[in-house]
Amino acid sequence: MDETNLLRVSLLGRLGASYDGAPLDLGGRRQRAVLAVLLLARGELVPVERLVEAVWGGQAGDTAVGALQSYVSHLRRRLQPGAAARARSAVIVREGPGYAVRLPEEAVDAWRFEALVARAERLERPAEAVAVLREALALWTGPALAEYADEPWVAADVARLTELRRVARERLLAARLEVEDPAALVPELEALVQEDPLREERWRALTVALYRSQRQADALAALRTARRTLADELGVDPGPALQRLEAAVLAHSPDLLPAPAAPTGPAAAAAPGPPTAVGTAPLVERHDELVTLRGAVEALARRRSGLVVVQGPAGIGKTRLLLETGRLAAERSVRLLTARGSQLETAFAHGVVRQLLGPALGEGPGREELLRDAGAARGVLDLAEGGRVDGFAVLDGLHRLVAALAARGPLVLAVDDAQWCDAGSLRFLAYLARRLDTLPVLLVVAGRTVGDELRQQAPLTELALEPDARLLRPAALSYAATVELVSAALGTEPAPLFAEACHRTTAGNPMLLSHLLRALAADDVRPDAAHADRVLAIGTRAVSSTVLMRLRGLPDDVVDVARAAAVLGDGASSVMVADLAGVAEDRAVAALGELTRAEVLGDHQPISFVHPVVRDALHQSLAAVERARWHERAAGVLRARGGSDEQVAAHLLVAPARGDEQVGELLRSAAAAAADRGAPESAATYLRRALDEQPQAPWRPTALLQLGMLEAAFDGAAGVAHLEEAYRLHPDPARRGEIALACGATHVFASPPGVATAFAREAAACLPPGAPGSADQRQGLVALQRMAGFLHAHEDGWRTPAPTPEGHGPGAQMLAATIALESLVAGTDREGVVAMARRALADDQLLGVDDGLFWINAAVVLTVCEEPLGDFWSRARRVASARGSLFATLSINLWEGFERWLHGDLDGALACLGDGLEQDRMWGGTGIGEAVGRAFSVCCHLDRGDVAAARRVADGLTPGPAFGEGGRLLSQARARLLLAEGRPAEALATLDEAPVGIAIANPVWNPWRAVRAAALHALGEAAAAQETAAAQVDLLRSWGAPGALGQGLCQLGELRGADGVDDLREAVALLSRTPAALALARARCALGRLPRVPDAEAVPLLLAAHRTAEELGAGGLHEAAREGLGRRGHPVVGCPEAPRGPSPTERRVVDLAASGLAPEVVARRLFLTPATVRRILDEVGSSRPQVGAGMLDDQADRRRS
Repeated sequence: MDETNLLRVSLLGRLGASYDGAPLDLGGRRQRAVLAVLLLARGELVPVERLVEAVWGGQAGDTAVGALQSYVSHLRRRLQPGAAARARSAVIVREGPGYAVRLPEEAVDAWRFEALVARAERLERPAEAVAVLREALALWTGPALAEYADEPWVAADVARLTELRRVARERLLAARLEVEDPAALVPELEALVQEDPLREERWRALTVALYRSQRQADALAALRTARRTLADELGVDPGPALQRLEAAVLAHSPDLLPAPAAPTGPAAAAAPGPPTAVGTAPLVERHDELVTLRGAVEALARRRSGLVVVQGPAGIGKTRLLLETGRLAAERSVRLLTARGSQLETAFAHGVVRQLLGPALGEGPGREELLRDAGAARGVLDLAEGGRVDGFAVLDGLHRLVAALAARGPLVLAVDDAQWCDAGSLRFLAYLARRLDTLPVLLVVAGRTVGDELRQQAPLTELALEPDARLLRPAALSYAATVELVSAALGTEPAPLFAEACHRTTAGNPMLLSHLLRALAADDVRPDAAHADRVLAIGTRAVSSTVLMRLRGLPDDVVDVARAAAVLGDGASSVMVADLAGVAEDRAVAALGELTRAEVLGDHQPISFVHPVVRDALHQSLAAVERARWHERAAGVLRARGGSDEQVAAHLLVAPARGDEQVGELLRSAAAAAADRGAPESAATYLRRALDEQPQAPWRPTALLQLGMLEAAFDGAAGVAHLEEAYRLHPDPARRGEIALACGATHVFASPPGVATAFAREAAACLPPGAPGSADQRQGLVALQRMAGFLHAHEDGWRTPAPTPEGHGPGAQMLAATIALESLVAGTDREGVVAMARRALADDQLLGVDDGLFWINAAVVLTVCEEPLGDFWSRARRVASARGSLFATLSINLWEGFERWLHGDLDGALACLGDGLEQDRMWGGTGIGEAVGRAFSVCCHLDRGDVAAARRVADGLTPGPAFGEGGRLLSQARARLLLAEGRPAEALATLDEAPVGIAIANPVWNPWRAVRAAALHALGEAAAAQETAAAQVDLLRSWGAPGALGQGLCQLGELRGADGVDDLREAVALLSRTPAALALARARCALGRLPRVPDAEAVPLLLAAHRTAEELGAGGLHEAAREGLGRRGHPVVGCPEAPRGPSPTERRVVDLAASGLAPEVVARRLFLTPATVRRILDEVGSSRPQVGAGMLDDQADRRRS
């Protein structure tokens, strides 16, 4: 390998170098300077004399050349650390009278920077230029060659690189303007202009960004500021580029809009369609408005006048309608004059009139002809000297000027943002509107229905009330229109959930939707269901500048009221807002009115923002330290006004801790309330904050216990740590016994093997004899010790004789559950096992005190004993949900999935097991749950005939040893998988190498003989296989469970072939009495395929097996039954597989997401990971539209109605 490929040298900051990522020592200041001079020469030869002059300056002595040679020698060795001592340098070479460096372009950051900037200039696609320029600017870590900044030899190169960096920053922002939301770029551009206000390119970019953000007045104000700055500082006017830009802004030139991106390459050709630039997005749901405007322009072309007034809230599309008016006028060669009101110029007399009519006057002889009858209007246009003139004379003169312009041809006068027009201009518009009937003029005026300046609303209202005025009030966009615009902007039709999020976030406001779509496109967000949660987050950023612009110019106390409302959130009362803002209630009410007119707040009670993104943008505009202080004050206001503890606590979470005893008590009270309503994560959050508030409080042991119990339900590692601390600190011995039970149960799955057993044994020994409840607690701890020993394969934990449960307390029931499991493992006294398991589950007492260790095992025992559980899983789910227990929920999912698999419900089983595996990863622990879930999932996939899916599940196990029961189950499942893959020898080896763990005699819980028999048969050892299967049947007969015996007989009959008819008939008879539908179908198919069985018996068996396999999705069995029927002359015509309906989990996910919850919230509600929720939403929104889109559309329709 060329060593220079591993070398990297940095000039854009402090001079440094690295080799294969390891930093290199380049020596002292002068030695490093030698390298810097050579690098700045970019590979060109640098004579020795120039090197000496640069490095030593005027202080070079007779030894300088020798020192230089020494420096070069040291640099060569250090820049090639892997080279031999006497090897020729490939980095610094001697050529004639000097030295040069030989490095690839990418090795030196300054070289690479210049190359990237040049490359970006050649790129045609702005998005590609953005990526390249960002990469280039990221190379800078500080001022170029900062340590040599004062040296004359470096000045020219540093100046060149620094200037190129400035240019690159400007080009980057110019490119980003083409692909990102311009409103979001305005603050960045303003800072860039402030940094160097004499660079015209920065003023140009800022102006374009403001214009594209629908802030034309601010764009013109920026250009005026640029003109003043250049005149004051340099004594020059703006250059031609800025002058052309000002004219384009005044003319609303379409050239100022971003160009639509043109897709390239084969991928683009295959795509659904290229995204449309948001600035040129289709105009949707404005048919009636366009009909009115088209009719008015067509009438004007026939010299008939007209008045159109467009009213609506900010962002509803008034400006777009005026642009369409201009387009319609251009199509008919009708002259268009435009003007726009500005918040900054409301006091500028006749400012809008000047914008409107000034550019039309032009120069030359025609100018004086136009102004001949203008009279007093000359003064308005700064074209005449003189004193004050009569107001009516001005209006009459302006009217005559318009008449003169109209005499040259029909004229459209379009005025936007009329709510910010100066009073004189508004009076003239009203005056002109009443005199249009004699002029070929169409006056189109657009303004907000509410705004900041009430005094200006009267003339606007008068315009709308004119008899001939046509009033347009654009409505908010519908959901369908949102879908169309999202499709146009992002290039593909959005998933229903994504479109609903866009519609809900923007409330159908076109401007907000436009900003949102620009930001989504810039971030390359796919419009699928899985990314619906990104909409609100990006929308907040996209409209933040718009929101802050609305607040600009409002009094400080009004802004404080807005901040108070944002901190308190929707639903706050005006009294609370006043208290938090520190103003009188009357002033707060007035401020709230101003905020409503500014369209920050909605015009309804209780107080709420017009859009969620507006509130979020205002909230995020506060610095973090400011937000903390505002929330602390908000907590105080809520407490004083009787807010609930949880309302107050929500603000205290982000407030600084001050050691306040009352705050600590309130947080604990809020935690109790949250726990009571089944929100353990919220409760735990409040308790952690309470412990931070008072770390040495006397109630710390109690709070730690509560916190650990809550965390044990969803975060095992955190829960066990707090429970252990509570166990050590709690002063009450009896209470410590209860804590020990909870802590030990959490240890079983959250700690390494042996920890739970040792902890339970030690805690049992520490229980005070004779204390109330200690006897039952001791039984519980003994049960815990034995259960942990069994699950972790620790013989010392459970191989001693078990005591008989005494009493009916929780500890006795825990012990009963443990003994039931131990007896099941031994395979004796099935009736006694069932009785002990039912005792453990009596009255659902354990459901209230155990989080899923003991009652789960009792339920599994009954499942394996083939005893009905009734609605046990539903009852357990309700308890787990009410408690908010992730651990209990994942345990239910794993073992209900196991029961569903035994009964043949493969889809239901896989859904439960998939949820359980996700929840196990969230909870954290030793991996027992994952091994169990994967083992059962592999078996489900094999029963479906999907070997590839089974392999993916098996190979996806988290690295690490699989021990205990989980390891045993997984090894047997892997052996089954190897058999299905045609690798019987490896299957046998896997069985032999499986963790020994606990010796389990009962084949219903340890069916290793079934797997071994199948492997032996595949290897051709028929006698050994039949002998093994027969031994298993004998054990199953002694156990007495009909389903398990039927499955054993089915295997034995298949292995015996023609001699196995009686075994298979007995299997069918036994399985017919059980809920094991798939096992019954398998036995029927095996019997029906035997040639010795007559058609009259075989065909019904095969038909039933075929039907069941089809219903349950067992592909392999389905094909075997079909083949058997074909052999008997009863072929079955294949039919397409029916689409699978949504699982219960999928339905719950879609319902919650469609109600407006983000995937993270849905995940917390259902104890799933956000990734799983996104996957489900993506699937139901695309691959299964009948499940996804339909459900979401129904939800959306219900909400809209």
